[in-house]
Amino acid sequence: MINVVITNKMSNNKTKISSSKKRRPCNETDKNSPQENDIHSQIVDVALKKRKKAEPQFRLKTNGENASLSMGSNERVPLTLTDVQYLLLHSLLGNLNLTESPRWYVLDKCEGIKQTVCFILEGVSIKQWENYCDNFVCTKTIFSDYVEVLTPSVYGGSLVQELALVPLSEAEKESLIQKYGSMNLALEARKDLMVMMRAVFPIGDNSDNEVNQFTQDKFPRTQLILSAWQLIEENYPVPLKGKLSHAYSDYVLTKDEYAPVTAKSPLFGVDCEMCLTSAGSELTRVSVVNEKHEVVYESLVKPYNQITDYLTRFSGITKSLLDNVTKRLEDVQNDLRELLPPDAILVGQSLNTDMHALKMMHPYIIDTSLVFNFTGQRTRKPKLQTLAREFLNEKIQMGNNGHCSTEDSLAALKLVQLKLSKSLEYGDAVHTNRQQYKDNITKMTKTPQYALSIFNRMLEKKKSSMIVGCDDLTGDYHTYLMQAKESVSVQLKKGKPKRIKLVTVDGVDEVISSFTDSVTEFNFSMAHLKLNITNENELEQIGLMDRWIKTIWDSLVSSTLCVILFGGTTEDNGLAMIKVKNN
Repeated sequence: MINVVITNKMSNNKTKISSSKKRRPCNETDKNSPQENDIHSQIVDVALKKRKKAEPQFRLKTNGENASLSMGSNERVPLTLTDVQYLLLHSLLGNLNLTESPRWYVLDKCEGIKQTVCFILEGVSIKQWENYCDNFVCTKTIFSDYVEVLTPSVYGGSLVQELALVPLSEAEKESLIQKYGSMNLALEARKDLMVMMRAVFPIGDNSDNEVNQFTQDKFPRTQLILSAWQLIEENYPVPLKGKLSHAYSDYVLTKDEYAPVTAKSPLFGVDCEMCLTSAGSELTRVSVVNEKHEVVYESLVKPYNQITDYLTRFSGITKSLLDNVTKRLEDVQNDLRELLPPDAILVGQSLNTDMHALKMMHPYIIDTSLVFNFTGQRTRKPKLQTLAREFLNEKIQMGNNGHCSTEDSLAALKLVQLKLSKSLEYGDAVHTNRQQYKDNITKMTKTPQYALSIFNRMLEKKKSSMIVGCDDLTGDYHTYLMQAKESVSVQLKKGKPKRIKLVTVDGVDEVISSFTDSVTEFNFSMAHLKLNITNENELEQIGLMDRWIKTIWDSLVSSTLCVILFGGTTEDNGLAMIKVKNN
């Protein structure tokens, strides 16, 4: 087909050239003239480019580039394992059920991806790559996109536990969609909030908080708390390594150690006012209210630097208000560190701005600009004044003397309390749309004709999965695979279950050979090795890893998404390499 297209294009191009230039006699010697050879090459290049454009392609977006190894180690903002998981899901399921576009990559023509492959090397970190990059001779010729990943080894989590939640069949996928409304919501709901939070904040194992007598919550308040990657995405200060640690070097934690957050953890409304100084924006006032709507902390703050604009029309702060104030930023930080309990949930409108003004970092945040929404688009955030008017029937920020931080902090707290008394979807067009989608899917799957067409489509797609590893790892996968198999059997009933194959072998070489022998038979394939790298065997292991990666790559068919994941260590983050193989 390509040859025919090229021939046709050559003919068309020759016609156009002839019409614009004077004809000259054609003989055997000028059939292959330099000019015509050049034209032929151009046409072939155009055809190849068109073919390449039609093939699946992977590329990094801004967040991916910020995590890329092309950035300096002090400039990188690492991705999370959830980010990698979304990529695997996207390649397996297409654009369906991705309620938001991927935050760190673009996967063009994802419907053309035939297979998805993930090769995990646990016990290998980004340090091995940085120290021995030149020894990965084959790997470097294959991959060009390398991103740092915050992996579970750093915080004592389990790679298997977090990656095994990738749906292993179409039936499992439909089950999760019916329950949660979309696939990425299912992922968030099924993950322990503490797993990722412990990656970046010092969180203990025990919670000693008393039962909160003032809550009438209809759903756990923990469902409104921003996840770790949302904190990063929404520009909240977080104590990560690299670029963020440099940017927040003078920030402090609200606690030296936190308790796990629960449905009974207390809410505190927070709001700050700022002014402009010679150094930028600085704190001038802070207010904190509790769930009984009592002001538990209120203070004016005097900046160290010369004030250039009091921003009175917004903040209400004037020169006379600050003349006799002696409290400084570090005094406020110490007061808040003493005031807040270790499992406090901070509530506010676009609270990231306030946390930057306070120069403080906190793990448990509910942001009213995100949990309330009128448009169905997270990027279009409502104003607090509008939210208070629409949902609380209150008029705030109405005076001519600027905002009141006490009034604003209380309004944000009331909004969250109202939402907790209603439902997760209340006041949020994003969740409302998801709920409607979920209800429609559930309703239609109860109709036999529609259910049959879904399952027929699943059978036609022949979704299947394989995991290969040694017996020190495959046992960890067994539970998840059995659950998936049971789900498939129950839902398909008379239909034939998809193949979900768990292969346990004795040695590393067998993992690679078994994987490459069978990889073309499955839609999703994962090989998992746990390596013990020491100073004595490091170079040898690097050489082996390079050969394994090349062997796996060579075994893949065209239009396969390949992800190589270095699992990281307790001291260092991991690394992900991504590429779509196209012939």
